[in-house]
Parts: sequence; C-alpha cells; structure tokens
Amino acid sequence: MASVGKTTLMKQVAKQAEEEKLFDKVVMAYISSTPELKKIQGELADMLGLKFEEESEMGRAARLCERLKKVKKILIILDDIWTELDLEKVGIPFGDDRKGCKMVLTSRNKHVLSNEMGTQKDFPVEHLQEEEALILFKKMAGDSIEEPNLQSIAIDVAKECAGLPIAIVTVSKALKNKGLSIWEDALRQLKRSIPTNIKGMDAMVYSTLELSYKHLEGDEVKSLFLLCDLLKYGMGLRLFQGTNTLGEAKNRIDTLVDSLKASKLLLDTGHNSFVRMHDVVRDVAIAIVSKVHHVFSL
Repeated sequence: MASVGKTTLMKQVAKQAEEEKLFDKVVMAYISSTPELKKIQGELADMLGLKFEEESEMGRAARLCERLKKVKKILIILDDIWTELDLEKVGIPFGDDRKGCKMVLTSRNKHVLSNEMGTQKDFPVEHLQEEEALILFKKMAGDSIEEPNLQSIAIDVAKECAGLPIAIVTVSKALKNKGLSIWEDALRQLKRSIPTNIKGMDAMVYSTLELSYKHLEGDEVKSLFLLCDLLKYGMGLRLFQGTNTLGEAKNRIDTLVDSLKASKLLLDTGHNSFVRMHDVVRDVAIAIVSKVHHVFSL
C-alpha cells in the first residue's frame, strides 16, 4: 500500500545496519514509477564514492558491477519498485555471481516482488495500530494537544487518519498549535471524506494513492476500484468486458480483486469471500470520482 512508511522504514534499516556494522557497505536507491537507469546507477555510485567516466548505461553498469563485487559484504536497498527491474542492466550482481550481496526491495505491489523480482521472502508493511498511530500523531502535533479542550478531539482526528503514517504526519502538522475551532473543522472534513481540503493532504496523501490508482493496468480494474461499494451492479454498468453470464462475471471480479489486493488498494479480511478498503484509500477513491468523473458519489 502507498503511504505506509516503506521509504522511512528502509532509511531506518540502512541506518541501523551501518551503526551495527552488519555490512561493510550499505547503499540505497529510489526506483519510482518511471525508473531511469542512469539515475539509479548514479545514486548507488554516489554512496560508493564511485565516479563514472562512461556515458552509456551499459558501460556504467559494468563499472558499477565491478565496484560492488569488491565489497565483501554489502546491503543494497532498492525502494519503490513498480515493475520488473533488470538488475544486470543497472549493474547489480546477483545470484551465484555475488553471494556476499544482500538485497532489500520495496514495492506497493507484492506481485512485482514475488513474481517479477523473484524475492525469497516478503514482509507486508501494514498501517499502524491505533496506539502506535496516536504516539506518532502526538509527536508530530506537539504538546498543545495535551490541553484538556483538545485531547479528545485530537484522538478522534488521529483515528480518522486510519493508521497511515503519511496521513497522520500531514494532518498533525497542519493542525499543530491551532485552535479548537480549526481542529473541529478538520475532524468534520475527515468524517465527511474531504481530505483534499486539509492543508498538505492533497499534495501528499491524495497524490500518492492516486498514483497507485493510475498505475492499475486496464480500465476494468480502475473502474472496479472506484465502484467497490457498487460491486453488485457491475454487469448492469457493462463493467466487465466479454462476460455474458454471472459465472463469467464472478471469475472476472476475482481476477480484478486479486490485482487490487496486490496493489494494497484492497485488503484481506481473513475471509475468502470478503475484502475491505482502507478508510483513507476510500476517501481518495471518492475524491477521484468527484474530480474526474463528475457522475456520482459513493
């Protein structure tokens, strides 16, 4: 899922690995939805103190690979992978070619990691539990929320952020040292699913989740995401292409839901017949519908 703090977690992993001297070297690169090989190579090279003389991606890859192989124990962190990344083209040794090289990869989509990148073990990064979320909220909002008239409403606002670190941080920072009336207005907006009217929410929370939506493959799965509350009307809206029976439609839904779950836009409930949508993700879906389609509100 977007905005659960994967990048922050990876920075902490890198810092701790260095402090505890678990590796001879720790390097990290941010991949993004539009990966640029030269940029990735440059980020890794900078952390290795390596200066490229080569202009071509292939030449830089060979030079980077040679340098990485000289480090006996190295941890390479590749953050925010959206699609399969060719490690050889980047210049990262892997497999039997480099047993001393350990890698940590992050992605919003577990299929990218397990299926496309062939990871050995996956660790889901979930949203914060209520107690953890409140601790982070208080840290970001400052001592003012300890005032008697703000305590209860601050807790309610924190709960509305639904455990997403980026939502907690943006909202708490926007409300820091504000008066009661502004806190009450923020809570009202959050309860009414208007996150884009709160300072900082539009630029960060909305944009990261909207990006996940835009990268869904195909109009069918995008429409299903926006129509999750109206799932039973999918056939009447001609949502599922090439389906003529309820059975065919069900099979198609299963496929599309699996794609949404892989992107963490839908979450498992522990029951095979049910999935759920994170509160903040649902707010963003409603905002997308309102902004782009101007047709209905869920």
